[in-house]
Amino acid sequence: MNKKNSNKFSLFVSAILLSFSTSIYALEESDASTNSVIIPIMTNAQVFADFTDELPAVLNYFTSATEEQIINFYQQHYGEFIAQEEKRGRLTLTYQQEKHNIRVVISQQNRKRQVDVIVELKEE
Repeated sequence: MNKKNSNKFSLFVSAILLSFSTSIYALEESDASTNSVIIPIMTNAQVFADFTDELPAVLNYFTSATEEQIINFYQQHYGEFIAQEEKRGRLTLTYQQEKHNIRVVISQQNRKRQVDVIVELKEE
């Protein structure tokens, strides 16, 4: 890898890490002050349900993004998923952060995908 490409790669990795750390901070910050939760959402989303005022928090939306794009989007925000399950045409990805269990459910709906994000407090 030449120096120019190495610099671009370093910048790209830094941007991803900054985005990841910012979303974790936002989740922790909002939960601590108001109990509301900020759930990352894709730019082309058509939200049809937003229950993020308290935990458990739920956000539902439609998107024209591919399943792979949705998976990549949430991996950028939540890191690697810890479990993956496909049942009845729905892909469920499970993530964990310090205080939260997060499930992202992706299903095909006509020409779009429905995304359901559920954030709950971890049971201790």
